[in-house]
Parts: sequence; C-alpha cells; structure tokens
Amino acid sequence: MLPLTNKNGLAQAAQRANVVADSPAFEEFVATIQKRFPWRFENMPRAALDRDYLRIVDHHLHHLIPHVERYMNPAIKRVIDFGCGSGGSAIALALVHPDVYCCGTDIDENEIAVARDRAKLYGVEDRCEFHHVEPCVRLPFADSSFDLSLCSSVLEYATEGDIRRFCVQEMARLVTPHGFLFIAVPNRLYPFEVHTGKWGWNYFPKLLGAHTVGCTAWEVKKLARPMSLTLHQTPLAQLLTPWSAFCLRRESD
Repeated sequence: MLPLTNKNGLAQAAQRANVVADSPAFEEFVATIQKRFPWRFENMPRAALDRDYLRIVDHHLHHLIPHVERYMNPAIKRVIDFGCGSGGSAIALALVHPDVYCCGTDIDENEIAVARDRAKLYGVEDRCEFHHVEPCVRLPFADSSFDLSLCSSVLEYATEGDIRRFCVQEMARLVTPHGFLFIAVPNRLYPFEVHTGKWGWNYFPKLLGAHTVGCTAWEVKKLARPMSLTLHQTPLAQLLTPWSAFCLRRESD
C-alpha cells in the first residue's frame, strides 16, 4: 500500500494531466503528432491512440507509476528512463516528484523529438531531458550517474541474448551502488506472450520466430553479471503475473 503522500502526489499529477489534456496546447500537440505520424491515426482507434500514445502520461500515472512508487525514496534524485519512447513514463514520474530529474534515452530519433515536445506540454522540460542513442552503443553517461533506472516495456523487444545482456549491463552500470533497477516487462514464465497473445513465444522464441519475448527478474540478475543485483521489496505476486514489475538493487562492487 502506498503512503498517503504518494497517493496525494499521484492524484495531483493525474489532475494536472487532465488539465493539460483539456487545453488548447494539447490540441496543437495532437495536430503536430497527426502531421508527423499520420499512420497512427489511420491504423488505430482513437481510444487506443489516446491510451497508448497521445495521453500516454495519463496511462502511466494510473498503471506504471503506482508500481514505481513502492521504491521511491528521498535519496532518489536522478532517474534514467532506459528506452523512454515518446517520454510518457519519465514525464509522469516528474509530475509526481518535483524534486526528481529524469533523463530518457531511446534509439528512435522521432520519438525523442516527441518526448521533448511532450515535456514542454506538461511543463517539466526543465527536469526532463531526452537523448537519441544508437543501438548497442554505450550511453553517454558516467558510471553510477543515476539513483534509479526505469525500464518499461523494452526488454521484450531485445530478443537476441547479446542485445538483452547489453541493455541490462548498461542499466546496472549507470545506477549507483545500492541504486535500483525497476523493470516492467511481460513475464517469460507465462506460456503466452502478453503483447501478441502468441502461445509458446516465451518458451521457444527461435523455433517460432518470435519478435517479442518476456523476461524475469532471475534472467536480469544473470545478465547483469559480474555486477550483482538482488531482488528488492518486490511482492511475490508481481513476479507471477502475466505482466511483471519488479525492482532489483545493485550491490557494492
């Protein structure tokens, strides 16, 4: 259960997001998105487009950030959003925590451009920066630069073992000793893959030509070696649901 202060922060952030969604600036933002990505409006029902893209900040405030809140504490000041997409999760976290600085990275340059526009729309551009990065290239930050790494719906797309290992090791490198990796990802223990509903993809990805494969906390710990990660305050239920959200702590070197 979240502390009352966290609940209040989430409620206030959700209210602020609603105000933004009702503003003329939001309509201008939507018009810009439609001009930049017309295919999104052609191929997606508007309700799904709002949920998954246009109002992704609202979606994360209701479904992702409450899980992250379990691990937030006053010592967390700098957060890296690894695979930030169009910035929804970083911006949502910044709305809840005015004293936290968020840095997002993604391999899609177009999404990074949207993330910057979205941060301005929500008034958090002074606390959210976004960087376009090349795939499998060491990120331009020193070791131990962040207190928490946030990674939501990213690892399932890294289906090749060496790419997935690179992602995990970069996240572990970037957080301080005793810092945290929060990961939300489809659960590889399940017989079906959550995004697609495909049976067997998590178990026989190469045989079935899977392009999305779930992950587990145990796999992340193994991929991080020689760095040591330990499971941190994660309810068992979160490791057994079709969509898994867990936190790992980086131990001292």
